[in-house]
Amino acid sequence: MAATTRRAQQVQQAMLRGGRASQGLGRAQAHRVSSRGASVLNARRFPAERVSLARNVRSLASAQAEVPPLAEGTVAYEKQDYAVVELGGSQVIVEVGGVYDTNRLEAEPGSIIKLNRVLLVKSQGNNDLRLGKPYVEEATVEAEVVQHKKAKKVVVYKMQPKKHTRSKRGHRQHETTIKVVKISV
Repeated sequence: MAATTRRAQQVQQAMLRGGRASQGLGRAQAHRVSSRGASVLNARRFPAERVSLARNVRSLASAQAEVPPLAEGTVAYEKQDYAVVELGGSQVIVEVGGVYDTNRLEAEPGSIIKLNRVLLVKSQGNNDLRLGKPYVEEATVEAEVVQHKKAKKVVVYKMQPKKHTRSKRGHRQHETTIKVVKISV
């Protein structure tokens, strides 16, 4: 580590003196040193900025972001109840107020649906965790259907080598966006 640092200092001094040929430095080595923070090549072109360039690099490295303290009685993040729901062939961790995209559901936008396939429910109030075998009995998640849409396009490209056969086709999966309204046990 120390040898690398010493070599980097030698390269910087050579660049500031005005030549890389005298030190046997190639263009790649000079660029590598210049990309570490301070632009050595610019310091060589503009001699007046040589001294301030080193100071600016040091001051930026030691700068710290100041985060204002929270007011008394406030919490940065309040834990919420959550549930693991089987939805559209996959398992999704949902919270109240969360918006999720799933495979297309047969429901009108604006309607409320009940999800009965609840695998796990965690209530933060009494620190209760219920795990189903496979589903939690009498647990439901109510969600509002926000919209129906299509996902981003997936390009399906098939090619058979040496046969001159190629096909390119796009596919957009139909999705439903839901917003969780209530988790009940």
